[in-house]
Amino acid sequence: MKTPTLNGDEPEPINDEISDRAADTLGSQINISIFLGLIILTVFVMPSIGFGDKNERWYGSIEFSILLGAGTAIAWRRRVLFLLSSFIGLLTIAVRWFALLAPNRSWELSSEVAVLIAVLMISWILLLQIFRSAAPTTVVSIQGAIAVYLLFGLAWANAYLIVIQLNPHSFQSTIGLSTSSATEWYYFSYVTLTTLGYGEITPLTRIARVLAAGEAVTGQLYLAVLIARLIGMEITSSQQKLARESE
Repeated sequence: MKTPTLNGDEPEPINDEISDRAADTLGSQINISIFLGLIILTVFVMPSIGFGDKNERWYGSIEFSILLGAGTAIAWRRRVLFLLSSFIGLLTIAVRWFALLAPNRSWELSSEVAVLIAVLMISWILLLQIFRSAAPTTVVSIQGAIAVYLLFGLAWANAYLIVIQLNPHSFQSTIGLSTSSATEWYYFSYVTLTTLGYGEITPLTRIARVLAAGEAVTGQLYLAVLIARLIGMEITSSQQKLARESE
């Protein structure tokens, strides 16, 4: 529907623009909700029920490919960012599957590095959605913030896997440590991110200790900055609403 004009000029499609903007917002909401659900399934639900234990690398690659596609779709409203994230995502998936089909140490290491870059890219996309938005705090913005927090755990899990592939003596543990699957590192990563530190796994080398300390600090700083940002968004939105009502 278009707004009529008195002077006979071409009417401006105001309602159409509002509808398009609403559709874009709804699309972003759906993408973020689906992405958060996939992360929870990948990190917590499927490992707890033993899904894919017999062919962990194959199932892990399938899960990651789906997760990466859903994460890339979040940026579809930002053309440049979407093209960049799509390129990185496709390259990461190609390297990961090539390393799976033709396994060797160099390709496996390259695969984990590519996965780390892709996870950080999706985290950046979600952070732009949260910290560059002037909209009030919504369920979707909270979902995006939770997704970023969980992605931090995934990123550090891959970083630990890279470290132990480079130096198998980087960690000491009372449990078995995997040098081929980041799934086994989810536990240590999230325990460190939340600063619980149960002590089953101990970093020994300098780089391993730096990574563990960096994850613990990041987990706490992110929560503090996030809460401040969400409160600021809500205050700004309330002030703008009051200003419009007073006009």
